[in-house]
Amino acid sequence: MTQYTLLRNLVFFSLVLLLPITNARAENIRVPIGQQASNLPTIDMPGKGLSKEQVKNLFGEPLEEMPAKGQPPISRWRHQEFTVYFDNNSVIHCVRNFKPDNKTITNSSELPTP
Repeated sequence: MTQYTLLRNLVFFSLVLLLPITNARAENIRVPIGQQASNLPTIDMPGKGLSKEQVKNLFGEPLEEMPAKGQPPISRWRHQEFTVYFDNNSVIHCVRNFKPDNKTITNSSELPTP
């Protein structure tokens, strides 16, 4: 072996041995699904199986239409309060849009220190 190969191997194994020593920490915050928007009033949203035409008739034109991607082709429409996901022409899912409030932390420097 050459001196370069020995040095490279020594550096590699030194780094591998030191990696587990790092003091990385993370906090998981879990919010049960039923409590995620519990402080907000309920709103009407499209149900599964409705067609795009029915969604337009019931909820009006979307603010934005994102084109279909993938197989099967999944498209989405963004309305003021919710986003609707379509498989071809049928609603498969609908979610309420996130709107940050004053309590929402937007910068990691605002997190409390442990």
